[in-house]
Amino acid sequence: MNILALSTTSTSGSIAIYKADHISYINHLDIKTTHSERLLPQIEAGLKNSKLDISEINLVTLANGPGSFTSIRIGLATAKGICLANEIPLEPINTLEMLAHNVIPTHRNILTIIDAKMSEVYAALFTPEMQVLIAARNSTPKQFLSMIDVPVIIVGDGGKLYKQEILDNGIDFLFCQEHQNVPLASTLISIVLEREIPEYDFNQISSLEPYYLRKSQAELIRNEKIKKKRENEK
Repeated sequence: MNILALSTTSTSGSIAIYKADHISYINHLDIKTTHSERLLPQIEAGLKNSKLDISEINLVTLANGPGSFTSIRIGLATAKGICLANEIPLEPINTLEMLAHNVIPTHRNILTIIDAKMSEVYAALFTPEMQVLIAARNSTPKQFLSMIDVPVIIVGDGGKLYKQEILDNGIDFLFCQEHQNVPLASTLISIVLEREIPEYDFNQISSLEPYYLRKSQAELIRNEKIKKKRENEK
């Protein structure tokens, strides 16, 4: 089994390659240039390092959001292009689930919380066995944290960013270690190796959409304009 994993849901990008029975390549960049400039060259470098051709990849997996809208689109477009051109199955993974896997095994429930900008977060709560306690949602930190009434370990960049709000809510919490906050593509490999590998499905891949979890700022502005226009026409 050869797997290509892509994580482009934030400004940091990551790719990993699993060859036969081990992870043969990991690359993580905290980049300022866009993923569109760096992603394909890094994939090519990874394949070369692993002595693989893209035709030998059996599965592509990617973090499909939530996260940066632009970064998610670039990652998904790249994954779709590779999979459709080479008839490779594609397995999307929720970013919050991916990060939660960084801290297992644990005896605490797992609170994944990442910065969604505009003083909001993307967050979810899982059991130590990765059962969903609170489904992924977009909200203010205060709104989400008010629902937490169990001891948790916190993973994701939103933890440190909203530490004061966490303290104010009186939550019994531990922060994960710093390296566990990094959305590495290698984590995606661990997740898909626990799953049944899907068959190639052209329709599923071509229709797959990014998991944004909220509307973009442009959509919100457009919807508000439409709302006001309709109100004025009444």
